[in-house]
Amino acid sequence: MIKRLIIFIILIHLPQLLADDAWVMHTIDKSSNGADGVRLADVNKDGRMDVTTGWEEGGQIRVCLQPERSDVRKPWPAVRVGSVKSPEDAVFTDVNGDGWLDVVSCCEGKQQSVFFHRNPGGSRLMEPSAWKTEVLPASVRGSRWMFCQPLPDGRLAFGSKDPNGQIAIYDSQDQQIRQIRRCGWIMSLRSFDIDCDGHPDIVYSDRKGKACGVGWLQNPGARDAPWKDHLIGGKDMEVMFLDLSTTPEPLRVVCNTRNGCLLDMTPTNDVTMPWATTQIPHPPRAGAGKAVAICDVDQDGRQDLVCTCGLAEQKFGVFWLEQSAAGHHAGAWKFHDVSGTEIGVKFDRIEMLDLDGDGDKDLLTCEERDNLGVIWYENPHK
Repeated sequence: MIKRLIIFIILIHLPQLLADDAWVMHTIDKSSNGADGVRLADVNKDGRMDVTTGWEEGGQIRVCLQPERSDVRKPWPAVRVGSVKSPEDAVFTDVNGDGWLDVVSCCEGKQQSVFFHRNPGGSRLMEPSAWKTEVLPASVRGSRWMFCQPLPDGRLAFGSKDPNGQIAIYDSQDQQIRQIRRCGWIMSLRSFDIDCDGHPDIVYSDRKGKACGVGWLQNPGARDAPWKDHLIGGKDMEVMFLDLSTTPEPLRVVCNTRNGCLLDMTPTNDVTMPWATTQIPHPPRAGAGKAVAICDVDQDGRQDLVCTCGLAEQKFGVFWLEQSAAGHHAGAWKFHDVSGTEIGVKFDRIEMLDLDGDGDKDLLTCEERDNLGVIWYENPHK
């Protein structure tokens, strides 16, 4: 009798318990097909972070402007800034030095080129015809370009996949692209000074090939000198998107994988040697690992892990792992659902930022197969 009463009480209160922990999804933009990645910057200089996305199947590069807080749960004002084939990535950066952020898109497929979409600035920013698209000549048919990372010195780092997979540096001074590492399939590039020598290095995840894994390329300082390659973890694994963090703890890189786990990596005394690595298993019924973000989701002072997945039909495509007081070891993480299992198949990069102004960080991403588009999930923790 007591057992039945306990079950009855749980069932009565279950909807409220679930509602208290529910992440509500909001649509930012679903006006094209195959949203593939989200990158942030304040493109219209209003103090709010905006989003650019390449729509792979729709062949569009779009910019979404973050509205006032009162309208953030509605679709955002958006503009098509260019039309290209098979875009895999789009990122904000000022390519012509006029003070307005432009968009750089990377294309694979048969296109195999990088494009600059030049921002008209001011009152014409929302006019599609005012944005001018031009190809980067040095990139044409060079590779299947997958990712662009602007560097602090004004150069651009590009990552690609075979044929001719590589990490390469574009320098506007001579309009050339110079390969600094052979690769199989670059998923992530991040700029960070790993060895604290004042020069920004490049942290990468290489998904395929003989030299796959997570590593960093040591900036030589001189523009024409070779970059030294240091593998830090994930050797022979199918590594996906990564994130790195230095606060409130020492340097740490976390990478999602298609091997049923995340890699949590911290350097030893010598940052050029392989780092100490902990494998954190994916929870049951999760899709195939895609992206990760390091973030204190519940504001308890500990860095949690937010994850997205592909191949997530009838599986968890977006979730977060709560770090316990026990630390970073494999058993110190508690699973929390974000997306459910009913919608969404192929989620992508993650950006964590407070969109609704309630003090906690919300989850911004995109979904490609169910065509959910550019979306954000509202963090229920206050």
